[in-house]
Amino acid sequence: MKRALLIAEKPSLMRDIQKVYKTMKLPCEIDFASFVGHVVELKEPHEYKTEWKKWDLSLLPMMPERYEFRVKKTSYKVYKELEQILKTNRYDFIINACDAGMEGENIFYSFYKRVGCKLPVKRFWTSQTTDPAIRKALTDLIDEQDPLIRNLRNAAMYRAVFDWLIGLNLTRAATIKGGRIIKIGRVMTPTLAIVVKRELEIRNFIPQNYFQIELDLGKFKALWFDPKTNENKIPTLQQAEEIQTTLSNTATVVDLKTERKTMYAPSLHSLLELQKEANKFYGFTSSETLKIAQTLYEKKLITYPRTESKHLPTNLANTIEGHIQALSSLPDYKDIASNILSNQQKLNSIKQSKKYVDDKKLTDHHAITVTDVPIGRKKLSTNELKIYHLIAKRLLAIFIPPYVIDKTAAILQSNTQYFKATGNIVIDKGYTILYENFKKKQEQPLPTLVVNQTLPIVQSNILSKMTEPPARYTDSTLLDAMFHAGRFVDNPELQKILKDAEGIGTSATRAEIIEKLISIGMIAREGKSFVATQFGIDVIMSVKQHDIVSPVLTAVWSKKLKDIVDGNLSSSQFYRDMLQYVQETTARFIQLEMNVAEKQVVTIGKCIECGQSVVEGFKGYACTNKACKFFISKTIMKGKITATDAKKLISGKETREIRFTWKSGKKGKAKLKLVGGKIEFVFSNKQS
Repeated sequence: MKRALLIAEKPSLMRDIQKVYKTMKLPCEIDFASFVGHVVELKEPHEYKTEWKKWDLSLLPMMPERYEFRVKKTSYKVYKELEQILKTNRYDFIINACDAGMEGENIFYSFYKRVGCKLPVKRFWTSQTTDPAIRKALTDLIDEQDPLIRNLRNAAMYRAVFDWLIGLNLTRAATIKGGRIIKIGRVMTPTLAIVVKRELEIRNFIPQNYFQIELDLGKFKALWFDPKTNENKIPTLQQAEEIQTTLSNTATVVDLKTERKTMYAPSLHSLLELQKEANKFYGFTSSETLKIAQTLYEKKLITYPRTESKHLPTNLANTIEGHIQALSSLPDYKDIASNILSNQQKLNSIKQSKKYVDDKKLTDHHAITVTDVPIGRKKLSTNELKIYHLIAKRLLAIFIPPYVIDKTAAILQSNTQYFKATGNIVIDKGYTILYENFKKKQEQPLPTLVVNQTLPIVQSNILSKMTEPPARYTDSTLLDAMFHAGRFVDNPELQKILKDAEGIGTSATRAEIIEKLISIGMIAREGKSFVATQFGIDVIMSVKQHDIVSPVLTAVWSKKLKDIVDGNLSSSQFYRDMLQYVQETTARFIQLEMNVAEKQVVTIGKCIECGQSVVEGFKGYACTNKACKFFISKTIMKGKITATDAKKLISGKETREIRFTWKSGKKGKAKLKLVGGKIEFVFSNKQS
């Protein structure tokens, strides 16, 4: 009997697969191991050539003849354990059980190349971690030479190499020219440009006064408008007063239109849609939503979250009753789920609706939805429950009738002036019954009106208002801007490329890009909004003539990567195109003038060991005395240490409660304090 080693992306998935495997009889014997995400990474420049350690324009572009991987410091132990297992020569083949997508291929094959493995590989492929899905994936292992898998692997590798070439070469060129670390990236820089453009619009905005006239008609109010232009803003107070003097004591209904609007449930969640909704309803950042969704996926409660698709495949839709049944165990959905399951006709119609079920509109993965595993006794945090319920509501909503309102618009006339009033009457709440808690305002109906009806004017008021600048981006609107990056491009052909490529970044990387821009000081969070810093603005103004600022660059290369996956472009042609582009673009970048303000030094306090100043750096808070080794990292066990936390530590105080992740994977909150120069955890009584 043949023997295989299955390597999962994370220990939790490995355990899930192992449990199902023990209940099966397969024609091969399987041992199990796992990564902890990426265990290797592309080497740094100096590891290829010692002269590349020097930051020198004459050495650019740095383009290795072949690309090699090094073991990540944080994953050294895991790498060595796997290396020793493979050296036993016990196996006939390996099973790649990393997440089913481009990033999963990258994680597995970068390790496979680094460790020098020659064994054949089979692919474990599933978007769900439920027992039936795992059983099917173990039964139907895909050969590594399957065209889709091979193309996906090639695209994954070339994407990593392209980002290495662009990021390192252009970052070095910009840094040397600008006199401080200036990070440049294929997705990061156009994202920064979007935020900077909005920031400059706000800074350059000149508010304008305008006026409106509102009639109080007792049970409702109406607003003045110009019937020729449909404009309701009046430029000056004098004009508004002149209009007001022409009004009589009454207003007559001269036109009345009622339109019935039928709004069907929105599409199922892609990761982007889930991140936008979680930000809108709960203020979650995009990275928080992704982390929570990943945890729910690992607990088998939702399908694979890193997806661009909003549709289900036919085969999953045909078994959707099991997923709805899983929700019927929750009190919130018991009656709704029961009603859906009892209406076979409605179930069948949705299964055949291209709005929700369409095999042709799938990406690597289908839309996010709940699995057929009920929550049962699983312990979920408050935030995990919030995300789970958002996903559950989206699924149930597509089986519930649409939201129907009658939208009424009334035009009234007082002497020669016209006024407009609108109101809605809800005919059927439909799927919105699921979202009652999120409604900010109720629909306001107009009273019953008829044409030629005359109403007394209780009062007319002149409202003084001011034009407002565009709103700053939030997580929701910035993610949306990245996805719809074609809006920032004038060329129709390039707009189409961006639309086909689904904007800049991917569902898995957009949140990470935003967080990186914050960490390097190019943008900052103010409440729920993003603000471009002066540093970020300076960078974009310095490189604005270069195509790295435009979303088009990312779109064009994302399209090429997709063409590799689809079999429409050879890897060798992509490689040639990439090298030519990197050479040309680095040469142009070297000619740029970088006018960037010097980095502001943020002093945290006095060093507890030598008394010199402690300042904020890129990775932490360090003593300015070169001989002193005092240092506080900005990240400890995945917990973020802010400047305020660092100030408290060196002044002898405890920090706020911070959320940490221990090596075992267990998460918990604790405060920190410095004791004899070493950081110690302080647990509250309830956690001790």
